[in-house]
Amino acid sequence: MRILPSNTVVGAMIEDVDLSSLTKDEFERIYDAFLKHKVIFFRKQNLSPESQLALASRFGTLEKPHPFFPHVSGFPQVSVIETERGNPPGKSYWHTDMTWQAVPPKCSVLVAQHLPDHGGDTIWLSMEAVYQALPMTVKQCLENKRAVHAVQGFVGSRFDKHDGMGLSQVEKLSKDIDAVLHPLVVQHLETGNPTLFINEQFTQCIDGEEPKESDALLASLFSFCREEAFQVRFKWEVGSVAIWDNRCTQHFAVTDYGDAPRRLHRVVVEGTQPKAFETSNT
Repeated sequence: MRILPSNTVVGAMIEDVDLSSLTKDEFERIYDAFLKHKVIFFRKQNLSPESQLALASRFGTLEKPHPFFPHVSGFPQVSVIETERGNPPGKSYWHTDMTWQAVPPKCSVLVAQHLPDHGGDTIWLSMEAVYQALPMTVKQCLENKRAVHAVQGFVGSRFDKHDGMGLSQVEKLSKDIDAVLHPLVVQHLETGNPTLFINEQFTQCIDGEEPKESDALLASLFSFCREEAFQVRFKWEVGSVAIWDNRCTQHFAVTDYGDAPRRLHRVVVEGTQPKAFETSNT
């Protein structure tokens, strides 16, 4: 097995390993790379839905089926991320998966099944690196603050189907899903590192702040997050696999391929309640 860092900040390609038949030692090396590099990539894997579920389960307990995403027939925990002719993906957002839950996921395992001839890359960024690069005055400003995260970030997305009366599926189902509060800066459960825990899709506002001040601070932070220095861009091939630490990353699907067919399978692993990090701990 060879582990090749993508850059000095985030991402690594792991070669010469079969994810469907990992030994204990191989998995331990992969897990260490997952914690160190935050997103790890593999090529030329042949993972069936059963194999993908088995691989993901080595990272922890699997999440329950997603409330909006379609899934592979017979495998409700294998979500389908798909573009079809006549159904382009629409606008994409930088996001951390499912932060609208009180306990967001630990990680995801994404497998490419079918791809367009051109385009369709995914970009990840390290929110730990973002936090580390913030001026101390900003870090102190963020301390002890919390943000509101809500599932309404899905409204208008490709997953937001409408019924015969034009009603949004997300709006109907999200009535039973309350918004949640998460610290702006959280501490990674395993590494202890601080990370900025916001994202453009699901973070609605900063709790207790006036709307104008909240919007201005979030806009400034979102803009800072988009710096290329914090990123890695991955070009998919059929059989490619990406596994990322959802606790300290964001990702962005590049929707530059129109309605060309594209299909990926995703399995998500349960996380733990985010814990606030205080700058006085540094």
